[in-house]
Parts: sequence; C-alpha cells; structure tokens
Amino acid sequence: MHEHEEYTEGSVFHSSQHPQIYPPEKSVEDRFFKQGTLMKKVVYRNAHENHNYPENEPKHGSGLNFCKWITSEQPDTAEHFSFNGNLNGILESWLEPGASVGWHRHDDTEEYYYILEGTMYAECEDPDGRRNCRTLEAGDLHRICRGMSHYARAGENGVKFMAIIVKAVN
Repeated sequence: MHEHEEYTEGSVFHSSQHPQIYPPEKSVEDRFFKQGTLMKKVVYRNAHENHNYPENEPKHGSGLNFCKWITSEQPDTAEHFSFNGNLNGILESWLEPGASVGWHRHDDTEEYYYILEGTMYAECEDPDGRRNCRTLEAGDLHRICRGMSHYARAGENGVKFMAIIVKAVN
C-alpha cells in the first residue's frame, strides 16, 4: 500500500533538531490551505513501544504505522498553523494488518481515533483502573481522555484512521 511513497523513519524524524512537518509559509494563503503531497510522511516501527510487555504481546507495540502529519503543535514539531492553542496534532495513520500501537498513557493530551477503513481492536483504562475494550469499524470513534492508558491493534486487513490530539484542559 505504501511501497511507492517516501516515508521518513520515525526514529530519524524525531531525532532531528527541528523536524519539519510542512514547508514554511510563502504567502498569507498558506495559513489557510495545505497540500497533502507536501505533508510529512513518517513510518513508525512498533509505535509507542512498551518494553513492560513481551514483544509478542500486542500491548508491546508491533509492526509498521504509516503516518501523514497533517498538522502539529507538539513542542518539537510546532508549526503554529492552529489558531486554537488546544490543538496538539492531526495525523492520518495506517497500521498494517495485525500491527499495534503499544500501551501508553495520556498525561497532558486527549486523543481521538476516527476509523476510516478496516477494523481496530482498542482497549483503554481510566485513572480508576476500569478497563473498556471494543472492536471498531469504519465510522467508529475511540476517545482517550487525559489520564487514560490505551493500546490499539489493527485487524486482518489493517486499519486507516485519523488521530486528532488536543491538549487536555483542566
């Protein structure tokens, strides 16, 4: 699916001094429009890898996660495209079949996974230790609140989803 597109390795992208999500603005219009072909494409291996779980456990994180960074306001990649200070990032993401995003906690952000294609199994735990899980299909949404932990695993055909990340507000 992604063999003809050029992706930067996540470890390389996030280790650079000032990773660039999108070329610098050249006109006022660039504050309102972005071309998808110019958005940064990054591939993550074992996304959110969690070494507290064995490598064969989905909560460890496994496989490839292909992401298109639509916009980012995260500290190392902030591009100041957002007019609202609560946006942290928007990504289009594709997890290959059976790949997983490892178990991780959201201390300062909330996240929303909107399923575009395929299926995803998602499990989350609230700060009180209550766990919830569900298999999601196209059109479904997975919400992760501040203080929650979660992981997700792609179905047998992979899963394409939007990840919308916002800064948590007290």
